[in-house]
Amino acid sequence: MPIFVTKGVSSVSMRELSKELGVSTGTLYHYFPTKEILFESMVKQLVAIDEKEITELSESHTGLADIMAFVAKREGHFINLMLLAVDVKRHLSESSELMQLVEDSFTSYRTALDRFFPTNAKTNSGKAFLSFFLGALFLKNNATEETNWPELFEGLENLMVLFQSKD
Repeated sequence: MPIFVTKGVSSVSMRELSKELGVSTGTLYHYFPTKEILFESMVKQLVAIDEKEITELSESHTGLADIMAFVAKREGHFINLMLLAVDVKRHLSESSELMQLVEDSFTSYRTALDRFFPTNAKTNSGKAFLSFFLGALFLKNNATEETNWPELFEGLENLMVLFQSKD
């Protein structure tokens, strides 16, 4: 994944990928006829692992602190996935397969996060959390001062109180 993040999906060649992975170009082509197929396979595997972990967390969680710890532990991973999604949207939007991959990935995360929140919560809880999370990742990645996850979640809790008081 690092080479795709660093260079962009469209700029990476199969030769560079084979070198990065330590396999011959022929072997790589045997299993993955195109770099797009390799990229799609990689993203699907990463998202499936995350989805499984979020689902397991939702079955045993004790509160928001659990999802916060999960997010903080994998921050770099999620930043890379976000950068890859933006790269696909900007440079490969003509590829309906890759655009669908981005959409399916977001749906997988949203669905897994929906299971994390209480069953009486509105069905958009996962989508709302995902929106907050992606925005927070972007801010943390571009901030000049250190912002930690507990501070961001405290701010989110303050917003929830504000919205609830308006009802």
